[in-house]
Amino acid sequence: MTFFRPLSLILSLATPLHAESEQELLKLPLRVHLVTGVNMIREFTSEKGKVYKTVMNTPLTVKSTQPIMDQVNDIWAPSGIEWVTDPAQGGGGIVSEKAGGGKLSKERLDKLATLVVNRSREIRGRHMELVFPALADPANNESIKDDGRFASKKPEMYHLYLFPYVGQTLQGTAHCPGTFAIVGAFSDKRPNEKGHPKRRPDLIPGKGKLALSARNFPEAGALSATIAHELGHNLSLVHKADDMEDNLMKGHVKIRLSPRQTAKARKQALKGALIGKKDRSKVD
Repeated sequence: MTFFRPLSLILSLATPLHAESEQELLKLPLRVHLVTGVNMIREFTSEKGKVYKTVMNTPLTVKSTQPIMDQVNDIWAPSGIEWVTDPAQGGGGIVSEKAGGGKLSKERLDKLATLVVNRSREIRGRHMELVFPALADPANNESIKDDGRFASKKPEMYHLYLFPYVGQTLQGTAHCPGTFAIVGAFSDKRPNEKGHPKRRPDLIPGKGKLALSARNFPEAGALSATIAHELGHNLSLVHKADDMEDNLMKGHVKIRLSPRQTAKARKQALKGALIGKKDRSKVD
């Protein structure tokens, strides 16, 4: 299933819910990709020689992902930015797709999956340029060529990929600035015991304003918060707390943005998506 829309910012004079001040609502077209058909297998040997094996696949569905994206927009609402997935409103949809478009050989698929599982903060390689794009379906991303590499053409929208796992002690990665972000449904980042990936909570629990309360933030983090964080990198934000204990871009409890970060993200959003080589860096 493919939706191609021009990357134009849809501007509205409406003020988003929980907005700190009256400002134009910037609606950014986003396609969410649920990558299926690839298992990430993490094996860990304890000091006593016992081998633990975790087989991870994508546990999310289009239906279960929608509430996650709703909470992502709750987090971004005070900045006057909305990530639009509904195709009827100019978004790219939430799509379930086979890894590599279902065209990769088992050997190639297993090799790519192994590269992801072996990825770590110390030894990363070129995963964001050669591995994760190769696991995407080029039919659903206008910025990825059939050979699994990025094209030079300007992308039409932002793209978020939900994989089973994205690397040891990692939860997500994104181009900064850019249109390519990835998040793992499983993670062995603390407080999980190292080497034992666990599925992460989808949402920050609670209802209404409580959903964005630091005291309700899950100990293992939440997919919605990580997605909001990685999309922040796409809008040029880096790891900086700006003296905020619950800053989205820094620290354990990631919920809010500072006025400076809001201004920077909105400025980047108005420029449109950037994916040129000179603009593309990677931030976790």
